[in-house]
Amino acid sequence: MKSMSCDLCEKQFSGESFDDWFSQMKTHYMADHADVMANNAGKSKEEGMKWMADMKAKFESQ
Repeated sequence: MKSMSCDLCEKQFSGESFDDWFSQMKTHYMADHADVMANNAGKSKEEGMKWMADMKAKFESQ
């Protein structure tokens, strides 16, 4: 199991896979970082995909 903190705060999440970790992060973002999600709503799909790829690479390197 790998652990990695939120990219916006210090809260740690663990998962067997990136998808497990991301599922926890999505719930955390909606509850604790709703303002960031609202600001990101206008960003392009490419920017979202880049964030996802960067976070997956970071998770996989753990």
